[in-house]
Amino acid sequence: MKKSIAKKTIILYVLKMLQDGSSKEHPITQTNMAKVLNSMDIPCDRRTIGRNINYLIDFGYNIKKIKGGGYYISHDEE
Repeated sequence: MKKSIAKKTIILYVLKMLQDGSSKEHPITQTNMAKVLNSMDIPCDRRTIGRNINYLIDFGYNIKKIKGGGYYISHDEE
């Protein structure tokens, strides 16, 4: 029997992917984050990722969007 993942943990996975798997030189897209979560049997779509990124920005994380749709966490005081 599969263990179910609470939907509220998606934001934690998004944060972890941004912290560990993205940079200014290698941003990660909403679509790629959704694909990673779906491959882990966590149903998620691009819009859900976008909402969670906005929540993280509202909370105070310095998340930057690049032209073309990728995101990364900036450690600069831009």
